[in-house]
Amino acid sequence: MLAGAAAIRPLIAGGGEFWDKKPPSDWSSDEIDRLLTRSPWAKEVTAQYSRGGYTNDTGYPTGTTNPGGPSTYPGGNRGPLGVPGIGIPGIPGIGFPRRGGGQPGGQPRGQGSAFHGTVRWESAQPIRDALKSPLPDVFDGRYVIAVTGIPLLREGESDQEESLDNLKPVTSLQVKGRDYVQPGIVRRQVSSGSVILFGFAKDMLPMGARDSEVQFSTQLTRLIVKARFSPKEMLYHGDVAL
Repeated sequence: MLAGAAAIRPLIAGGGEFWDKKPPSDWSSDEIDRLLTRSPWAKEVTAQYSRGGYTNDTGYPTGTTNPGGPSTYPGGNRGPLGVPGIGIPGIPGIGFPRRGGGQPGGQPRGQGSAFHGTVRWESAQPIRDALKSPLPDVFDGRYVIAVTGIPLLREGESDQEESLDNLKPVTSLQVKGRDYVQPGIVRRQVSSGSVILFGFAKDMLPMGARDSEVQFSTQLTRLIVKARFSPKEMLYHGDVAL
């Protein structure tokens, strides 16, 4: 029996990903880059920019009404554009009618711009180990999602704080089959103006390995950003890391 156990142990040690096989101090720069950009905790995304107007006087997408669904963001704000499945006209794959002048396939006339970036589960321990730095204390007790590489396209003369506050009602985190929640905190990372951190209270959305899918959605002015994560794949040394 002891001989059999000794034979199996190397096979177990040889399987799995580098983050489970090696301590963070031994991770190579290429491995860290992979963890931060293409891993269960990091998803490469493309945000599409539409130059056409897309809201009516109520602030909801043109041709729609308040979708109603419950919001757990303090203050009762509702995030119609942050709700999974809700989008804006002219963006392929998002189901609202196009406004006048649209072309087949949902692409409006004029030149559109595609922005590529990463949505990362910033509060997960493997991400913290890779970055070798703690999150600000204000994010204690929260899931933190980072959007990197995609600009916040400002409109008008709104200042930075106002622009970030405006992201709260149009951002959501939703476990499949359950109500979505919205962030109570939005901050720009001090070291980089292109990284925005969204903090969601953990006690408002408990989740674990049994949850098959979690969707993050936000709208950076007119850029729609969405990413899906699978908690059952986000394992770090055998535990779900969120």
